[in-house]
Amino acid sequence: MIKNILFINTGSGWGGLEAWFYKTSAALQQRNYRVFILAQNDSKFYNKSIEKGFNVTGIDHIGDGTFLNPFRICFLVNYLKKNNIDAIFLAQSSHFKYGSISGKLAGTKKIIYRRAIAKPIKNKFYNRLFLKYFITDFMSISKITRDMNLKDIPEGVLDESKQKLVYKGVKKDNFLNPEIKSDIRKEYSIKDNELILVNIGRLCRQKAQQYLIEALPEIIEEHQNFKVLFVGKLGGKEDEYIQRAKELGVEDKIIFTGFRKDIPSILKQADFMVHTAIYEGGSPWVILEAMMAGLPIVSTRAITIPEFVEDGVNGYLAEDKNPTDIANKIIKMIENKDRSQMGKKSAEIAAEKYTFKKMIDNIEEKIFEKKNYDE
Repeated sequence: MIKNILFINTGSGWGGLEAWFYKTSAALQQRNYRVFILAQNDSKFYNKSIEKGFNVTGIDHIGDGTFLNPFRICFLVNYLKKNNIDAIFLAQSSHFKYGSISGKLAGTKKIIYRRAIAKPIKNKFYNRLFLKYFITDFMSISKITRDMNLKDIPEGVLDESKQKLVYKGVKKDNFLNPEIKSDIRKEYSIKDNELILVNIGRLCRQKAQQYLIEALPEIIEEHQNFKVLFVGKLGGKEDEYIQRAKELGVEDKIIFTGFRKDIPSILKQADFMVHTAIYEGGSPWVILEAMMAGLPIVSTRAITIPEFVEDGVNGYLAEDKNPTDIANKIIKMIENKDRSQMGKKSAEIAAEKYTFKKMIDNIEEKIFEKKNYDE
């Protein structure tokens, strides 16, 4: 029986991985598991975990060579034994190597390697060794991510029984009927007859909002009544994007909101989402959140996106880095009289597969092999 669970993360910042560890730890604690955390001293993850009441211990950063350090291995083996740890969650490649060796030496029941990035694992002898003999579960957040991860790993190294698909989950109630924090139309002077297109994500190379901006002139040739909200932290691209919008004469169609905490409220008021990323490592939160909120989606394919946005069902897929194709798909969505039905389909898919509760249930059932979990 799995009771004591350890999450190891020595990242200094706060991103999707830290948020997933934190939220998942809290949910499992509510289901009467004892949660232990090993984190870098005074990191945001370390401090928030202490505030939440987890059993937190500070450790030095885990690097690529840490698994070769016998003193670090000895520390973790002793820690696992002392605290009777039943399961370890590992995410980064360096943590996978360090944690899987230590867990194997300590006799830990479950050594879980969760991969949330769609990049191949290097076909190194030690990676093959750890995957075949040390870890007990290889946890993927999408089918495409799993296939990309194992692309270079020879068949037979990672037994299929170890491969567990556990999608990320969104808290359903936060997006179905959210409190409207601010009337977006009033706040940004958007007319009642103007559609609200929303793009959520930090302004950066990966999210590639420039391709949406460059698509606008072609959209304007067909339709004028819309505004595009760019919602997210300024990632060093805002000045470049503003200048590009001025060059194209589309600045009056664009609103940069900066970082917002009221994403559910904004999604509730938008007509559809436009996502133009050139790369997504796993399953983007913003796509799952938009689906849960009942929005149809226009997105670039971005490796993993087709697993979540089905072309013609709950949205349209455009070619990456192609403003003309992005414009065509946006025009198609604007002109789609059944757009609301696409949004309903998004919500149906999300409610069936991508709720936070479903994710925690799957961890208990697929990873911990618990047949009858308590709510």
